[in-house]
Order: sequence, then structure tokens, then C-alpha cells
Amino acid sequence: MSGSSEVNLKQTLRKIEYPLCAQEALKKIGELLCSRTTNIKSMDLSLDLMAEFVFWEVDRRGNKRPHPLTPLAELELIEILFEYLSNIPNEATRNTLFLNLFSPITANIRLGVLSKLVSLAVGIPNSNILVCASTWMQQLGNTSISSCKLAESIVFDYIHLATKPEERLKTLPEIAPPFVANLLTAVAENYYVTKKDRKYPPDVLLSCITNWISENSTLCMAAQLRQAALPPGAIAMEATTPIAGLLKWCVLAPIYRQDQEIYSKLYLALLNSISEIPKSNPPRAINVQHLTAIVTPLVQYFRDLKSRDESKNLIITDVPLQLALDRFGQAIQIALSVNAVYGNLDELFNSLQNLPFNKLLSIVINRYNQNKVTVIIV
Repeated sequence: MSGSSEVNLKQTLRKIEYPLCAQEALKKIGELLCSRTTNIKSMDLSLDLMAEFVFWEVDRRGNKRPHPLTPLAELELIEILFEYLSNIPNEATRNTLFLNLFSPITANIRLGVLSKLVSLAVGIPNSNILVCASTWMQQLGNTSISSCKLAESIVFDYIHLATKPEERLKTLPEIAPPFVANLLTAVAENYYVTKKDRKYPPDVLLSCITNWISENSTLCMAAQLRQAALPPGAIAMEATTPIAGLLKWCVLAPIYRQDQEIYSKLYLALLNSISEIPKSNPPRAINVQHLTAIVTPLVQYFRDLKSRDESKNLIITDVPLQLALDRFGQAIQIALSVNAVYGNLDELFNSLQNLPFNKLLSIVINRYNQNKVTVIIV
């Protein structure tokens, strides 16, 4: 597009009231980004159109607008985005537009619109937009700050505000399993994080997640089992599964005195999911570093016990600690049995040496060491 054509396009759009100008701008953005002759100039123009006419962030001179969109205008924009994206039949085209509208550079300032758009897609539900959101989370990183904020917003809308959330969300894994898998990974990052002001997942959320995974043993792997349709030349980012993050909840729940019944159910559902991972050509299901991260709070709890009692009696007889270690040891062994753990295993087992004695965990450690010796001898 020539310079004069760009000027004419912008002048034409400026004559249209908001949000109708956003509707027209989106059509042009789609042409620019999905054309066979897309170039840097087209990309730059599409970014300009988004900032000025879609998200109302800058004025005609490129200066930041002093006043953001009003709640009503934002609602109208979300409706326009929803209709526009929903009616694009080609998945790669939808993802291309979605990833550009909410790029890593602009994701933070547009997160409010994005969260409301995805929340609307969850409620209706709309699989087209949920697939876009899943691809977005995966490409930005489903444990990234932006993905975690999106997950927090969805939880707030449907767990804290909605009535009967379990009924409303029951079929979501059937509609968009990769989205749910990526959502679970981000949700897992939002709880059991720091010692100060530690947050625990609400019971309704725990129940919902437990039911999802219990009824669909492949759900945690869904984002890895389906390749997202990306723009030409884009590099697909590997999805982190929610297994390690949710295991962290189950392992640490006893030492933080959380209700054990629901965590026991979630834990069993996770073990079943891990055990059904195919042994031949297994996916990259659990990162060693994510398992190793669970060791640190266990060690801290152990040290706190030790500081209160110099003898080992309190540590050996501490039921919450031993339950946590039992769960951790069992999960590690099952994950290793299906070859679902990837990374430097020595790093994990070296860190396990810092934990107090636990019969099951010691068996797992000894078996690993014996297998290492056998491999070296052979």
C-alpha cells in the first residue's frame, strides 16, 4: 500500500464514529496480515490501525490518549472482536489476527479486553476464540505473567462470581481441551507460590479441576497432543503441562493443613493421568526443574520442625510431612515408569537428599541409583 493510500485509509476511518471505525479497521487489518504479499510495511500499518482505531490507545498524531475507553465502549469493542473472530473459518487466520491484536508487546495494556473476550467465549461457549486463546497462551508461555493474569481473571469470573460454576464449566474440556490444559497450567502457577501471603485454590476450583481430570485422563496432555495452526514462519512454542504444578498442590497441601479429601481425589486423578501416558515415544510431560521446585518448601518445613525439636522423633512422626513425602515419592516413581520426566534427573535426585527419611521416597531414590549403576556397568 502506498503512502497516500495509507493516509486516505486513516482519514476515512477517522470520519467514522467509534466503535464502528474499529469494525472497519479490523477488516483492513485482516487483509494486511493475511495477504500473500504481507511485508513489514503492511505489518506496521496494521499495528497503527489497531492502536488508533481498534483499541483507541493513541490519537492521529500517535500520542497516547488521555482517557481510555469507557466501560460501554470497551463492551462494544469486545462484542465486535467476538463476532469478527468467530466468523473467520480458517484457524490459522484467526490465530494470526489474535496473536497480533494481543502481541507480547501489547498484551499487558490490552489484557483487560483480552480477559473479557476470553471470559465471554468460556461462558457462551465459543471454541473458535478459545482455540485462539489457547494458542496465545502457548506462544507467550502458559506460565508467563500474562497467561497467569488471564487465568486469574477467568477464575474470578467463573469461580468467585458465577452461580453454580461446576455446572457452567463442566463441558469446557470437551469444547476446547487444549485451552483447558493451558489454563490449568497457568492456574497452577497462581497458588502455593510464596510463604508470605500464600494463596490456596478455592474448594470450588479444586472440585472443578478434579472432576475435569478424573473424567478425562488425557486432558493434562491436550495442549501437546494438538498442534496449533500458526502464521507462516512462526515457531511453535511447547506447552508446559499442568501435571507438575497440580502435583505441587497435592504434595504441599498436607504440610499447609489444607483439606485432604479433595486433594486426595485430585492426586489420584493426576496419578491416573500420568500412568496412562504412552511409554513408547512419550511426550515431554513433566520438567525435572518443576519437580525440583517442590523440594524447596518441603525442606523449609523440615527445617522448621527441626528447629523446634532437636531429636528426630518429631520429624519421623509428623503425619503431614510423611504424607507429603509419600505423595511426592509415588508421583516421581510413576512418572519415571512411563518415561514422562525430561531434563537432568540427577538434579532432582540430588535435591531429594535434602529431605528427611521417608520409606517410600528412599525406595524410589535407591531404585534410581541402582538403575544408574546398572546402566554404567552395561
